[in-house]
Amino acid sequence: MKLISILFSGITTSITALTLVTGLAMAQMAEVPKPNMKGDFITAKVQGNRGLYNNINWLVVDPEYLNCRNTPEGTVKARLESGAMMTALFSNDGKGDAIVLKNGQSWLKVESIHPYGPRLNSGVCYVRANLKYIAPINGDYFDMLKRK
Repeated sequence: MKLISILFSGITTSITALTLVTGLAMAQMAEVPKPNMKGDFITAKVQGNRGLYNNINWLVVDPEYLNCRNTPEGTVKARLESGAMMTALFSNDGKGDAIVLKNGQSWLKVESIHPYGPRLNSGVCYVRANLKYIAPINGDYFDMLKRK
């Protein structure tokens, strides 16, 4: 009986340690920007344990395509397909934000490579920074995939 008690105690300790280690590892995962009640992203920065971090990776989630414009509210420069990856371009050497406001709407300054077909580079352009069209991607997940 004492052997079963010792084994059970050891298993419980192992499970607790594994839970703590997993919890700590998950706690280290960076957050992503959150939209406001209207679905608009107001900033492309997230608060981390050492200050603000730039969320660089974004995904086109519009089911059809997303217009990428020369300037906020400007003429369409490129159409980004659903699933296209975008790289946010931050002002002031990364110290500023990649999101600008124009007439009450938020716009994300990006560069994109189309996900299939010819690898057309959109160049620098602006997309509406709204959850209906785009979603932030946690860069830590990319780092984890690269390591595997």
